[in-house]
Amino acid sequence: MLKKIGLTLIMTSTLLLAESGVGININEQDLEVEAILDSRNLEALQTSSTIFQADVNFLINNEDTKLLGAGLGATNKLEGIEGVEVTLGAKFILAEVADESFTALPFMAKVRYSFPPLMFNIPPVGVQGKVLYAPKVLSFGDSVSYNEFRVSVDMEVIESVKIYAGYRNIHTRYVGIKPDLFNTSFYGGLKYSY
Repeated sequence: MLKKIGLTLIMTSTLLLAESGVGININEQDLEVEAILDSRNLEALQTSSTIFQADVNFLINNEDTKLLGAGLGATNKLEGIEGVEVTLGAKFILAEVADESFTALPFMAKVRYSFPPLMFNIPPVGVQGKVLYAPKVLSFGDSVSYNEFRVSVDMEVIESVKIYAGYRNIHTRYVGIKPDLFNTSFYGGLKYSY
């Protein structure tokens, strides 16, 4: 019963939410699955030009290291600069390194620049940067702080399908544990928007 309700909600949300999508990115050691739900076409939430986005990601780079994130942000165009969107919000992070669990609620800032249409029918291209930060006060249990930095470039090769490449640097700090680097790597992926 719960599966049927969940599937119905997912299918309904795909009809209501535009610019939503799912993506997968990989490299030699990592696998990440991500999803974004966007309120762009949901009239009840669109009383202003601000767009609300919910995003979820799951990163695994071996059996002992996993990260789950779920966040909410508000997006709008940056005044005076054509093609730039800024998202501000927060994201709940749950990470596991060996036997240690890490939880934090970092603030999130994301900037996306979509290049203007180019000559010679070159597909749409965009550049995106994302920063997350949680000091001790927003880190729970034995967690001390959380830092994440990402940058990526994407190209829409087929309508609603983008290929992208990026770099991520994630640090999770624990009390009494010195190595804080959770993941740093380049990756490539494919994203489907609906």
